[in-house]
Amino acid sequence: MKLFNNIKSLKNKEAGRRAFILANGPSIAKEDLSVLKGELTIGMNASTLLEATHNFRSDYYVLSDTRFITHPEKKHLATTALHPETVRVLRSELKELDHKELANPTYYIPALQRDGFSKNLHAGYFFGCTTTMLAIQLAYYLGVSEIYLLGCDLRYQAESPRFYTETNPQLEDSFTSVQIWNIVNASNLLESEGKRLVSCSEMSFLRPYIEYEPFARAVESSDVFA
Repeated sequence: MKLFNNIKSLKNKEAGRRAFILANGPSIAKEDLSVLKGELTIGMNASTLLEATHNFRSDYYVLSDTRFITHPEKKHLATTALHPETVRVLRSELKELDHKELANPTYYIPALQRDGFSKNLHAGYFFGCTTTMLAIQLAYYLGVSEIYLLGCDLRYQAESPRFYTETNPQLEDSFTSVQIWNIVNASNLLESEGKRLVSCSEMSFLRPYIEYEPFARAVESSDVFA
């Protein structure tokens, strides 16, 4: 594995670009993600399945949940199923559980506290009870100007909490308010710096709190906010 201990090499690496974050809510399954070819994408958890379906690859991949990488039906999605050039950014606690022979450049960073926003991933990140928060903080650290959230529904319905099928679904209803608070806090911080955090999920519980834009319209836009 190409292990990099110093994530400082990623700081502002994608300055001025826009990024699409691939969360795992059911709504993402309705989108034509093949149009993401050439776009900066940050995947997480089972988003690897979407790459295979829509014939694209994520530039970055994040993972923070120990339950995911230890699950026998899911671990390969965070390891061997990824494109070897996808850069992985994982919570440091996952290092000992990770696959040891991947070609992917991989960084491990510590979790600080639950609530907040880190501008410096070298020091760590705030986990906010959702891997989406790691993706947002990574996008900020990369220097991204516009961040679009796909599939960040935050509706953990028992019959379909995520876009993919699970034998034993992991529900997060008790943390939804924490997740919303942290993502809205991130949106406010980004806005104060002239950047955007946009939800592309019409059904998301984020809809009343942060900017919404349909994915089709977002991907067609050529505006870049510096």
